[in-house]
Amino acid sequence: MEAPEDHVKIVEELRETIGSENLIAWKIPRAKRIYVSVKPEKLRDAVKHLAGKNFEHLSTISCVDVGDGIEVLYHLTRQGPGRGITISLRVKTPMENASLPTITDIMPGAVLYEREVHDFVGVIFTGHPDLSPVMLPDKWPEDVYPLLKKWKIEDIKKRLSEVGRN
Repeated sequence: MEAPEDHVKIVEELRETIGSENLIAWKIPRAKRIYVSVKPEKLRDAVKHLAGKNFEHLSTISCVDVGDGIEVLYHLTRQGPGRGITISLRVKTPMENASLPTITDIMPGAVLYEREVHDFVGVIFTGHPDLSPVMLPDKWPEDVYPLLKKWKIEDIKKRLSEVGRN
């Protein structure tokens, strides 16, 4: 499938805004779907640019343990003219001391999504107003991030019993 011209233009404008060296990779697998990988230090610039191009709906933030780091995906959908196109910004942070800048001041809807990513994989969103647990129960061990591949269910059960949660 040849990528729709308007989709390619979205990627080209983003590349011009954040710099070609900061746009690591991109693909358009089908109409209305764009994936772009950006360097962490340009995440906020990319989100600001896209918000200014009517990508104002943050449908979710997802994440995955990719072994040597955590990949965080910001799924933004265009509103207004050209509506319905979704762009997923991919940003990778190292496993150790995983952190990214918050986008809550740009997209207020990110507040709960960033807290959820923090709960499950431990990414610190610098500048976030409140990273207290939102999904995990009270007394959950602070160092247990259940969606990281290093945690087996038996290990989680053991840690929970150590803190008095059976």
